[in-house]
Amino acid sequence: MAQSVADALGCPLECAQSLLAAASGDLSMAIELGLSGGLETNDSTTRDLAQFRPPYDHWDSIWPELTDLPKAWKDQRLDDTLSRDDRIIQFLNGPCGVHAVIQGELWMQRDCQEPFDTRLTVAISAILSRILTQYQQKQVIMPDGSALSIMEASQKIRTPAALVGAAALTVGPSNLRGPGMSLVDGPHWLCSSDLMCLLIRGRIGDGNFGAWDPGTRKKQGFYSGIVQQPIPHTLGLLSAMEIDEGIKVADDLKFGKSVWVLHTGDHFVTMRHAQDSCSGKVKLEIFDGLQPIGPITYYFLVSGDRSLATQAEDVYINSFKKKRPGQPDDIIQARKTESSNYRDWTFEVVPAVDDPTVSGPLDDDPNEPIFSSEDNHTDEGPWRCAFCYESRFKTMNFGQNEAGSKTCNNCGQSRSKVLKSCWLTYAELSPKMQQRARHMYANKYELVISTLYPKAEILPVEALCS
Repeated sequence: MAQSVADALGCPLECAQSLLAAASGDLSMAIELGLSGGLETNDSTTRDLAQFRPPYDHWDSIWPELTDLPKAWKDQRLDDTLSRDDRIIQFLNGPCGVHAVIQGELWMQRDCQEPFDTRLTVAISAILSRILTQYQQKQVIMPDGSALSIMEASQKIRTPAALVGAAALTVGPSNLRGPGMSLVDGPHWLCSSDLMCLLIRGRIGDGNFGAWDPGTRKKQGFYSGIVQQPIPHTLGLLSAMEIDEGIKVADDLKFGKSVWVLHTGDHFVTMRHAQDSCSGKVKLEIFDGLQPIGPITYYFLVSGDRSLATQAEDVYINSFKKKRPGQPDDIIQARKTESSNYRDWTFEVVPAVDDPTVSGPLDDDPNEPIFSSEDNHTDEGPWRCAFCYESRFKTMNFGQNEAGSKTCNNCGQSRSKVLKSCWLTYAELSPKMQQRARHMYANKYELVISTLYPKAEILPVEALCS
């Protein structure tokens, strides 16, 4: 089992064994821990700076601290596919972003009947063409120093390392972002946002997918100023950063697309409209080629209110609003059922109490109810005093009050006099708490898709292992 973790992460067996031990033997958890950088790897390729001589210019802009290319990047081929179609298999973790972009370019050739190798050449050519156009270069500079035409380079490049090396050398040192901004991020050698920008639009820019310029806070387009095809013929991208950081993805990356790269936070996959989608329903197909879970294809059905997310505002404004006392503040836990669908569960919701240390405009959302101490939604199970819950990190009291108890065993106040947690079904949750439940318990792909369809019901309907 440790070898499976090592293969998935591209890390030494000893590190994989440590990850597996930390995850109590759970394979998926060990891989997630490794992807999140939970344990540092002892990479034998870390360089002796006094002796190492880079094999080509800009090495440090791609592979800082390495004396050799990671196995996942140099040995993994882009033409390893499933025999039945054009889905690329990824045996080792690392270049998932490269794979996702190339898979997206292949899917953009929906009606092409040419052999796979021809379509792969076209996909790589599309990426290189964007780079040459944006940086006004005439030829592709390969890692071996040769200068090739786009077609010659595209026919020759068959590994992630070859593509990234050619991209960096063609862009040139003055157009890379300098010390500390490598195209591949250690210690697990994953795709950086700079690299993803370069592959998707042909230009690094500020390495930002966001809808607003970080400096001016004004709205910006990801493809602004780019000589490009019409928006429907360019790759899209959806990212979990909208949920984790509250920063919307640029409108021209999100809307009007047929194929998207999906960023789940620690992994990139590819999504498109399934072939049996129609005006009456939206069915989305997601492919993840990374072993040991993949290669696998997921299908999601989008139903209910399928209105798209609102576009980004012209100027970024901090949307934080302070909760009014009594408004639903957070979900503490879920009471799960036999169903794996969180919409069938009930949730312990705690109301907000006034916190004088927090300032800001008050939340005036009319869809958010305000509970009072007289409300008695809580069933006969355990309950929590909202005041004690709010101060739990100061008092270190994280417990519940026993079922049927009339007073809080921490502060001594009467249950009838305090704001308290209550158990609600998903249908009874306010809109913001439904969103909170989704963020806490939904499938990671549903979460990312919800940045495009925020009000829809998004259900997994099929998963096909290949």
